[in-house]
Amino acid sequence: MNTGKKIIFSALPLCLLLTLGECITRLIGAPKCAAIEPIAGAWETMIGDRELLWKLEPNATFKTGRDVTRINSIGLRDTLLPSQKKNQREKRVLLTGDSSIYGWGVKDNQTYAVYLEQELRKYFRNPIEVVNLGVPGYSTEQTLRLLDKVGWSYEPDLVIVSNLFSDCNIDAFQDKTALALTDPKPGPIHTILQSSRFYCSCYMSWANYQAGMNQDTNRVLMPGIPTGPNAAVTLEKLNTSIALSRVPIPQYLDNLQTIHDQAKSRNARMMLAPLAQEWDVGIWNVPMPPPGPEHVLPWYPYRDAQKEWIKGRNIPLVSFSDVFRQYKGNHAQLFVDNMHPSPYGTALMARAVADVIIKDPSLLGLTTRDRR
Repeated sequence: MNTGKKIIFSALPLCLLLTLGECITRLIGAPKCAAIEPIAGAWETMIGDRELLWKLEPNATFKTGRDVTRINSIGLRDTLLPSQKKNQREKRVLLTGDSSIYGWGVKDNQTYAVYLEQELRKYFRNPIEVVNLGVPGYSTEQTLRLLDKVGWSYEPDLVIVSNLFSDCNIDAFQDKTALALTDPKPGPIHTILQSSRFYCSCYMSWANYQAGMNQDTNRVLMPGIPTGPNAAVTLEKLNTSIALSRVPIPQYLDNLQTIHDQAKSRNARMMLAPLAQEWDVGIWNVPMPPPGPEHVLPWYPYRDAQKEWIKGRNIPLVSFSDVFRQYKGNHAQLFVDNMHPSPYGTALMARAVADVIIKDPSLLGLTTRDRR
C-alpha cells in the first residue's frame, strides 16, 4: 500500500468520528459559537460590557454613607456629555485611569478632575472642561476602547493618562485574553470552524471555563482572585512573574503609543501622570511584610518603562509619587486606603498638573497671553 492510501485509511476513522460528533451535537441542539457575556454580579455600580468587560452603570445614583455619587448617561462620573458641543474658545482635558482617577472614596466635588478644572479656570481666560474618563479597574486596553466609544467625541485638547495599577495588576485574567472571549474577532480558520456545532460545543465549554475561572459567584471576567501561576505570586517572585500582569509592559507601551498617535491625529497633546500609593510615602498597610531592597513591586518596572518611552516624544510626565513624597504635611492624610487618594491627595494631584500646564499653555493649544 502506497503512502497516499495509508494516509487516507488512517484519516477515515477520524473523519467518521468527527461526523458522528457533528450529528450528535446537532441532534441534541448544542449551541452555536457565541461571545461570552461579562456579568458584574454583586459588584455594585458596575454592569458587564462585551467591548469593555465592565463599565459604570449609566444614569446610576448610589450612596456611600452620606455621600451621593452620580453617573451620567454614558457611564462616566462627569456632568459633561460629548453631545454638548464644544465652543470655539473652549479647551477640554480628558483624564484616563482607574479607581484613583474615578475618585474612589471621595465625593463628586472632591475628585481630581473637579479640582483640576477649578485650578485651570483660575489661570486661563478660556472656558475649560476637565472630563473624568476614569473607571474602577480600567487598564489601558479598556481605556483605548473607551476613548474610541466616547472619549474622542469630547474633542479633547489634552489627554492625561494615569493608567498604571490595573495594567500591572496580577489578576485572574489578562485583558487581551478576556476581550478575545467577550468581543471575539475570529480569523478565517476560526470563522470556518464556527460552522461546526461539534467544534462550537468544545470551544464554548473551554470559553465558559476560562471566563468563570476563580471569579466570584455570578460574576465572569471581572477582577477576581488570582488563579493558576498568578495565585502563587509573592514579593520574592514578582520580578519573574511580571509578564503575568493584566497588560504586560510591551503591550502597555504599545497602548500608550496608540493613545499618543490617536491624540496627535486629532491635534491633541498627551501627558503621563502615573499614580501614587502609600508605599511611595513610606506607609505599608498591606497584610504581608514590607518590601525590601531586593523586591520588585509590580508598578516600578512600568514607571521605569514610561520614563524611557517618553524620551524624544515631547510628552510631559508628572510623577504623583514624587509629588506626594514632597508633601510637607502628614502623608497618611493623602490616602483613604493603601492606594486611593483622599481629597487632600486629589487636590495635590490637581495642583501639580495645573502647574505644568500653566507653565506650558501650549499643552492646551494656548499661549501665555491666554493666562489671566
